[in-house]
Amino acid sequence: MKHARIVPLSSALLAGFAAMPAHAELEVTPYGSLRIQSEAVSVDEAKAGEDDSYTGLRDAYSRLGVTAAYNDLDWVNLNATVEFPINSALLRAEDPTFFQAYYKGNNKPRVADITATTDNMGSLRVGTQWLAYYNSIAYPVDFFSSFYSGWATQATFRRDAATYTTPTIAGLTATVSAVDLTHEAGTSYLDTWQYALSWAISDFTVGMAFQDTEQDTGKNADQLGASLVYAPGNWRFAAKVEQLLTNDDAVMEKDPVTYNLYGSYSWDQYTVRAMFANGEESDESAAFFQGDSYQLGLDYQHTENLKFFAEYFYEERSYAIYTPNTREEELSGSYVTLADSGSESDGQVFTVGLRYDF
Repeated sequence: MKHARIVPLSSALLAGFAAMPAHAELEVTPYGSLRIQSEAVSVDEAKAGEDDSYTGLRDAYSRLGVTAAYNDLDWVNLNATVEFPINSALLRAEDPTFFQAYYKGNNKPRVADITATTDNMGSLRVGTQWLAYYNSIAYPVDFFSSFYSGWATQATFRRDAATYTTPTIAGLTATVSAVDLTHEAGTSYLDTWQYALSWAISDFTVGMAFQDTEQDTGKNADQLGASLVYAPGNWRFAAKVEQLLTNDDAVMEKDPVTYNLYGSYSWDQYTVRAMFANGEESDESAAFFQGDSYQLGLDYQHTENLKFFAEYFYEERSYAIYTPNTREEELSGSYVTLADSGSESDGQVFTVGLRYDF
């Protein structure tokens, strides 16, 4: 059955922002961030047609965007964001991970949302956004500066969604989100539900989340996760655990678990970071990250806007190390990893780079 076409929420509501009267107190702020790295990469055995090692440049999530804030109403504040990915290494408007190529298109906005916030009733965010499950579970360990930050998770990062977040009461905040996970590929527009709960007290923050994944396109795994952050002074420690809840009886290694341990320390203009992650090996199709992975990093905040970084990244099984100068037209049903995706690669990356915010 073909579903009726629904105008994306972000398009309709951002158009409403543009239609506001000229006298409204609308504050518009453009912004951008250039993030690029030089890297030396190696794997034990590259896929056919590729070298086992290379050096080159890779973008580290550069972006250009604009925010708009309308606070002329007594009971609600309205904020909107439109942000586009920029692949600075290839001078293209595209996501360097190519994840979005499997959704709406790799040059579509990273973020295009509008949020209505009240003091007593919480907030409603609609449009292309960072998802509730990621924010609660994966984000607490996604703090490195290079391209390789944040990969060791089963979470989906961004999609179209309608998300309601409650006011914070005694440190507790709840979130419920209807998500367009598949871009209507045989499903309705908002086909998946995510639920998250966080509790912040003193230096601790605890998060829990569940994803009720759509089942129209197959027996897809649901997701369950928990996170813990402890941030006293200049230290920051974080941990997360995720479990895929298998719904397909044909899967042999059911309900694989992923966990991450992260720590950092900041002093003067420096921050040193370390993380270890492990994903249980499984034939579950949703188990994107498997095997061991670890990462070390050093940041130097030269000025308020300019940061330099150096990092080391290791993957036991191929999932994050790409071919050099990866391009969207090279995609052929799987991510363009240097070694065969999911194979034992013992991949390593040494990288230095910079981030300039403007």
